[in-house]
Amino acid sequence: MSQTTARQRRLIEALLAGQSVTQACRTAGIARRTFYRWLRQPAFREALQQAEADLLEAATRRLLALQASALDAVGAVLADEHLPPTYRLQAARLVLDSALRFYDATSLERRITDLERMVQQITAQGGAPE
Repeated sequence: MSQTTARQRRLIEALLAGQSVTQACRTAGIARRTFYRWLRQPAFREALQQAEADLLEAATRRLLALQASALDAVGAVLADEHLPPTYRLQAARLVLDSALRFYDATSLERRITDLERMVQQITAQGGAPE
């Protein structure tokens, strides 16, 4: 964000804090039309996208750190025969749904990686799939 102004940085911080565009503009002391003009500037747009990516990466790290505890909690519900069957069924459904989504995501990632590799090979052989 080094190519951004102090107001642009305040605006980005306000947006990442969950403020609406109108609220964030007020926080940064700018008009809404200024925000939309800034969005057309590559440096501002890239700074906003990078800040969003950094926030998402931090959230992902936090979620990954909690996954073991979450799995333990679901496992405890599944194993507790004293709980009502509906609770255990909900826990089982959660596990199965999550496993299927994880499989789909990793499968898709693998397919994309294969396609990227194929494009690189074609490009290296003189093809131009651009």
